[in-house]
Amino acid sequence: MSYKAEKEAFVGNLNGTTVTEIALINASAPLAVLLRAVAIPWLFGQVYCKFNIGFRFLLDFCLLVLPTMLCVTILADNTIALLSGGVSMVLSLLVFSDRRSKPSKPTQTQSVSLQTILERKLSENVPFVTNYRAYANIATAVCILAVDFHIFPRRFAKAEMYGTGLMDAGVGSFVVSNAIVSPEARGKYRMARSLSGKLSNIAQSVKSTAPLWVIGLSRMVAVKALDYQEHVTEYGVHWNFFFTLAVVRVLSTAVLQFTGAGMSGLLSLVLAVQYQFALSNQGLLEFVLHGSDGKDPRRGFLDANREGICSCWGFLAVYFAGVELGKFIFKKRSTVQQWLVGCVQLLVSCGVFWLLLVLCEEYVEPVSRRTANLAYQLWMMVYNIQIIGSMLLVDLVVVIAAELRLVKRDYSPRIWAVEKTADDSKEAVPTEQQLPDWCVLSAVNRNQLFFFLLANLLTGAVNLCVDTLRTEPFMAFCIVFAYMLQLCNVAVVLHARNISLKFW
Repeated sequence: MSYKAEKEAFVGNLNGTTVTEIALINASAPLAVLLRAVAIPWLFGQVYCKFNIGFRFLLDFCLLVLPTMLCVTILADNTIALLSGGVSMVLSLLVFSDRRSKPSKPTQTQSVSLQTILERKLSENVPFVTNYRAYANIATAVCILAVDFHIFPRRFAKAEMYGTGLMDAGVGSFVVSNAIVSPEARGKYRMARSLSGKLSNIAQSVKSTAPLWVIGLSRMVAVKALDYQEHVTEYGVHWNFFFTLAVVRVLSTAVLQFTGAGMSGLLSLVLAVQYQFALSNQGLLEFVLHGSDGKDPRRGFLDANREGICSCWGFLAVYFAGVELGKFIFKKRSTVQQWLVGCVQLLVSCGVFWLLLVLCEEYVEPVSRRTANLAYQLWMMVYNIQIIGSMLLVDLVVVIAAELRLVKRDYSPRIWAVEKTADDSKEAVPTEQQLPDWCVLSAVNRNQLFFFLLANLLTGAVNLCVDTLRTEPFMAFCIVFAYMLQLCNVAVVLHARNISLKFW
């Protein structure tokens, strides 16, 4: 067997893991954000504001990125222990902080009522959305390289046909991540009235996705020219992730030009049901699995790329569901109480989608990323709502802890800003809130496409230079660590210099 065939076999014919295990891994992201918010002011206080960008970057990397790397590599079998340790650290820091900051005689200004906290008004800038979108990129970047080493459990790699591997959530998460911040979701969408106006908007959508088309074509050419390993049953012979994102964006614009953004929820439901019906009852599933003649041909563009082309309809349903989710997230809210209610609603909806997923797998069809079927669409809503809801919950916990003086707001990174009151203390020294936002998560979120493109290029370079199948575990982890450190370093440098890389 050739080395290329070995690599393709290494990531093929897999069945994934359980939705529950993936949910536990996802919990490491909001927990890391919480730990960072609590630990930095407790350990460093005012001194943190005097650290240079390099030291603050290393702290961010160790607190925010490293836990995700550990959960999917060398500590993958100890996720519960890792999460328990993180929760214990947070609780311990909060308890010790309370004891350390408690005065011998409480003053009136230090006694804050629950009603006062609930009525505090929060900034319109919602950090939990930035955190969620950045982590989608970070987790994907870790996985696309780590999967080529033995330190990455095979159950986390993409399932061949049915199953829920951690990497199966990648493309779906990117679709939802783009949808929740789209103009349609944020109430900035304007539907043209004339046919020429609608066509103009569709043309503009094609233009805005030009980087995705160019990157997709470049990747296809590079893979063929370098004889690089590829998993054909993932998207097809020529298709790839970038083409899927571009097609979904253009199709969504075209549909919404004629229906309006208010129909996104209904469109998602109709598309999901019709697509599943076509898979189950109209022979579409057989076509995706075995081709037009049932002998798995790869002749002709449609047969060669049937997985990627057909799954676009499933991802389009996911996109419309993401738009509806985004409209809920950006619904007008101002106080802590209103956001707490929204958080509960998100987590309850996550439970509802989970129940629907269980029923769908039992009575319709198991999850299949290859076809992006109904079960996969439901799983994507569970997966993403869990992370978004958890990130929101963490932000609210930190805000409440800051109001209770358990966390020092001025020196805790990326606390959700609140309106100042007459009782708020005014520090003479610079605070974290006043300093440039050099957080790794903000940096990654700023240049997401460039970050992911660079991750793909570095992954390809490592695979061409290193025998990943025969690399020792310690060295494999060091390679992934160095790769992520460099990726995040580039993102932070660009962010610190106020550089946004856009090519259109």
